[in-house]
Amino acid sequence: MLLNFEDDGPGPVVLLLHGLLLDHSMWDAQLGTIGSMYRVIAPDLRGHGKSAAPEGIYPVDDLANDVIELLDALRITEPIVIGGLSMGGYVALSIAVRFPKRLRGLMLMNTRAGADAPETAQVREDLAREVDRTGDVEPVVATMLPRLFAAETRRARPDLIEESHRVMSRTPARAVSGTLRGLAVRPDRTADLGRIKIPTMVLAGVSDALIPMAESRAMANGLPSAELVVIPDSGHLAPMENPTAANSAILRFLGSLA
Repeated sequence: MLLNFEDDGPGPVVLLLHGLLLDHSMWDAQLGTIGSMYRVIAPDLRGHGKSAAPEGIYPVDDLANDVIELLDALRITEPIVIGGLSMGGYVALSIAVRFPKRLRGLMLMNTRAGADAPETAQVREDLAREVDRTGDVEPVVATMLPRLFAAETRRARPDLIEESHRVMSRTPARAVSGTLRGLAVRPDRTADLGRIKIPTMVLAGVSDALIPMAESRAMANGLPSAELVVIPDSGHLAPMENPTAANSAILRFLGSLA
């Protein structure tokens, strides 16, 4: 399916993939800075933002196929850089493993290679059933939102948290349950990391409550050509919480590919 997307800027293509229940607007702080030097494409993944929200489960590989379809529709055939945060990182990994010739660089932000633990998958299924029963996405948003931001962000940036709440709450119920179920059954990519030969940046928030630093470090160590970058004063949404540091790290990585 063709996705809604933002597409702006000159130069080589950098495609950015948002996290669960967010949309392309999470990259607003990157579009201005990185978009002055690179062609930044930021889609709304299936069921999110202004992209269509079909019924059924949204497997990660299907989300990745949607991104490839978008690149094909834009006639982008040269290798590009893809960056994904959290769920977007799962999609980016799927593309890196299944379509390696489409990439020249990879940015994995606040994400993991492993599959859900059984108890995490069950929590997702329970939430999906509740959304299906009530049609109300607020319990999912209320479960997620407090864990996305570092304590310093919650103190200093209530506006950011309120805007994120608004974006997440607009996600259709069928997209919330479909995505939760798709994430719960996503494949474990840990064994595939060694096959990803392209330069990779693993970006972590120093106070990420969802992705332990040890897990980010292990993922970076499992990739043949990766660096780990830790963003201070940030949690699970590092590019939103500390865009100055995140943008500096992204531009430094992109510059190294030249």
